[in-house]
Amino acid sequence: MPPTEENNLQLVKDAYASSARGEPQGFTASFTADTEIHEAPSLPYGGIHKGVQSFPTLIGKVLEHYSSLKFTKHNIIASGDNVVSWGVLDLVGKKTGTAVTIPLVEIWTIIDGKTQKLEVIYGDTFEALKAADLL
Repeated sequence: MPPTEENNLQLVKDAYASSARGEPQGFTASFTADTEIHEAPSLPYGGIHKGVQSFPTLIGKVLEHYSSLKFTKHNIIASGDNVVSWGVLDLVGKKTGTAVTIPLVEIWTIIDGKTQKLEVIYGDTFEALKAADLL
């Protein structure tokens, strides 16, 4: 693996490790004012969220609908400027108490050690919306 891919892979692994320790600032350590987080438009927090400060706001919006969320990685690979992780997202709807497990892919685009884009791809937004009592 070329050095850039190794660095990008380590950057994302470090972000997830920070998140697992409950350190959101570590998760966003490579974010800039120009970083874009792309969420499925069909979700109540969907759309493009821009900048490092958008992450806590985004999480706040997610937690308006879910009492619990946990991403479990199954694998993570690097290819050029992209790092792709996939696994499952466990959510519990705040209003319903319904738990769902949804396949999830995150594609990180990293240029010169900074995250340019984080694209979040859900396997099933319908189940997430149902669990949140939004259908």
